[in-house]
Amino acid sequence: MKKILLLLNFFTISIFAQFNENFDASTSLPIGWTQFAGTNGNGVVESWQISSDRSFSGSNSAYIMYDAPGLCEDWLVTPLINLSGLSNPSLTFYGGQTYSSDYGNSYQIKISTTSQTDIASFATIATYSEADFDSAILGPLTTQKTVDLSAYANQQIYIAFFMQNTDGDDFYVDNVSVNGSLGTINFDQSSTIAVYPNPSTGLFNVSTKIEVETITVYDTFGKLVKVHTKIQSFDLSDLPNQMYFLQIKDKNQKTFFSKIVKQ
Repeated sequence: MKKILLLLNFFTISIFAQFNENFDASTSLPIGWTQFAGTNGNGVVESWQISSDRSFSGSNSAYIMYDAPGLCEDWLVTPLINLSGLSNPSLTFYGGQTYSSDYGNSYQIKISTTSQTDIASFATIATYSEADFDSAILGPLTTQKTVDLSAYANQQIYIAFFMQNTDGDDFYVDNVSVNGSLGTINFDQSSTIAVYPNPSTGLFNVSTKIEVETITVYDTFGKLVKVHTKIQSFDLSDLPNQMYFLQIKDKNQKTFFSKIVKQ
């Protein structure tokens, strides 16, 4: 089979929704997420759950009710998020409360690169007070926050949504998204890697001198659509006919970029 190599082309691609969750798929927390109370023994009465009272989009959001007695701490933690290959990564989310009075709640965003559940491994990268979020008993969430994750570029991270209160207010979280950019990419890497046939009706092969570790597929909007590991061929037959972008990482952790067309 003749290999169709990539032509020289410089292209700037922004990757959005490297991770995206709107909590609308189920009445329970999404698979891979976890929640737990703090280490002081408080915060065990109420737990993070799904609520339909307030949301930004769709019908649901993640929700934690105020807790007592004592200083209560409640954690909601994402699955592992891979920031490999992304520059200027950031977290965006919508948040809100229930009551207009200020009960002294503290809200924090924390990051761990080693564990989803080891509290000591998390570092606080953003802190908010009740004044930073809107309040309503019912209705849409209107406050969006953006948190810089550039210090964790090219790492794998867990993100924790943390609430601390003493018989305080509720907290809603929705449309959690981790975004980044692949920047300006030179797609002319034919001397090192080839993807063929290109275009293809679905089945693509990767030819490279070094074993492939992962193949990550994005659509033209930057949405992550597939991840393949330790293979030299992959099938996109179930995806729409259009252009896709590949991020190919070899076993030496060197990253290559390609454009392909599924027709």
